[in-house]
Amino acid sequence: MIITLAGHVDHGKTTIVRALTGVDTDRLAEEKARGLTIDLGFAYTDHLGFVDVPGHQKFIHNMVAGVAADQHALLVIAADDGPMPQTQEHLEILSLIGIRQGSVALTKCDLVSPDRLIACHDEIRQLTEQTFLQAAPIFQTSAQDTSSYAALGEHLQQQAAIHQRTQDDTRFRLAIDRAFTVKGAGVVVTGTVHSGTIREGQQVYHFPSEKTLRVRSMRVEDQPASQSSTGDRCALNLAGASLEELGRGDWITEQPTQGAYAITIKLDKASSFSRPLKHWMPVHAYHATRHSTARLALLTAAQGQQTWAEVICDTPMACHRGDRLVLRDQALDATLGGGEVLFVSATQVNRRNTVEHRELVAAYAARDAAESFRTLMLQLRLNMNLFQQVWNLTDSAQASLLAGHETEIFDDLVLSKAQWQATLDQCLETVEAACSPTAQNDRGGLTVGDLDAVAKPLRQPALDALLKTGEITKRGAIYFIPRAEPSLSAELLETWKQVEPLLDQLQAPSCGDMAKKLNRPLAKLERSLLELAKSGLLIPLGNHRFYLPRRLQEIADVVQAMTEQTAQGTMTVKDFRDKTGIGRNVAIDVLEFFDKKGFTRRQGNERIVIRPFSP
Repeated sequence: MIITLAGHVDHGKTTIVRALTGVDTDRLAEEKARGLTIDLGFAYTDHLGFVDVPGHQKFIHNMVAGVAADQHALLVIAADDGPMPQTQEHLEILSLIGIRQGSVALTKCDLVSPDRLIACHDEIRQLTEQTFLQAAPIFQTSAQDTSSYAALGEHLQQQAAIHQRTQDDTRFRLAIDRAFTVKGAGVVVTGTVHSGTIREGQQVYHFPSEKTLRVRSMRVEDQPASQSSTGDRCALNLAGASLEELGRGDWITEQPTQGAYAITIKLDKASSFSRPLKHWMPVHAYHATRHSTARLALLTAAQGQQTWAEVICDTPMACHRGDRLVLRDQALDATLGGGEVLFVSATQVNRRNTVEHRELVAAYAARDAAESFRTLMLQLRLNMNLFQQVWNLTDSAQASLLAGHETEIFDDLVLSKAQWQATLDQCLETVEAACSPTAQNDRGGLTVGDLDAVAKPLRQPALDALLKTGEITKRGAIYFIPRAEPSLSAELLETWKQVEPLLDQLQAPSCGDMAKKLNRPLAKLERSLLELAKSGLLIPLGNHRFYLPRRLQEIADVVQAMTEQTAQGTMTVKDFRDKTGIGRNVAIDVLEFFDKKGFTRRQGNERIVIRPFSP
């Protein structure tokens, strides 16, 4: 069990650790010279690990770095001073980070009278009222009487024996608090395992660089080990990075992550922070050992009496659902609050779309991943990649969730089989309505874009499924009910028979070229081609040029493949022209058509693919 000591400066935290373990955690020369803890200190004994955090207000960021939710808190209070402002702030930080078990050590008891001891007990009970320490035992100690630590030590051993490790099915993460080199071994990082399990020889990743590393060996609570799990104090000997590349605030993770700049939390305001919280106020955000300056965006109308806020960070945080943030006011240098992470995103919420965002957050705010999974699936918002990222689930945990439901997956969107059938029914009903004699529709059918009542990611899969069963049919880009499929006039049918072979190539000829080849008036031919386009057989590209839908789809597939084969995900007109053999002017026409359709987007002289192509 890991024990975090917290409390006001000079109240005896380091003395307690030394009395219980024989280890002086003040390792820095400056700490010894000044007689106060500046950085984190660590000590270990049988079944117990101690994290000695700084008590001085100037080093509160180091204090936050030493605390994790799975730890046992030991709040240290000197009898001569009693609870001090820093004592209250540390207690609030422990609560904000999610610690739910702990004890109180009353130090320097030899320096005060019995009456003062009684008064100090009362002050402690008043301080801890309605906190996780309200029923915690208080142990009286004195540096002059070494036997006074026996009861505290025995209590902590008992707590370690019954300590329940957090059992999770999430991916491994370790928050680095120290990095150094060991002669003959190389680079070593230490930190607290916040989730998952790591094994010797395993491949891991460094955040924020996403560099691939390998675990050569490890120690858990200063003992050799072959694996480490949630809650452990762990040292990893890593291959693949230099000491200069690693430091406090970084993470070692099972999967690479780019981190989140926008973090939605259930905000708990610190009772000691008297000022009102303001929208967009500047804050310091602390997550495990990492820190970022940030802005606090308050979200209104959250569930129940909760306050939700979005923390917009200047540097990315490797956060996931259920993590904890601590927020401090930049101007006052005081803890204003913090809370549980509900949702993470690479970018800030679109302020015009906060209602939709709140509904999404509400689904992710469920008590566990299984409930969140069910809620999101019912709302047709279950994106499996995003879901796994937010909840930090292992592949096996994600597979178990899927196995518990009869599902269909389309473009990473998961829905139940019942929802899929309802989608098919809605799609068929919409096509039938478009083909109705009373429909004001000169095409006699509909395109993918007309399916407003169907979720975008499901439109094309639903139409394809109905095509496969024969319930609908397709001509060009237009979908019909078979009996309602429009027939062509004899004149149009003759034109179609003449132009289809001419257009069946990657570089479609211009209308002028076809008019000459067919010996037909250009204006009349173009009118006929426009009528064929209304029937979905052709797609007008502009500049007196038409394309067969299947040929445009073929070209779009080439563009998709080209961008996927480059590291930047881009291509140029020259690349496209060389790959397809299409002339430059026509190539530009085709690519500009793709831009208008939203399939591609131009960035300078290059283009990127935005979404799948639909004729």
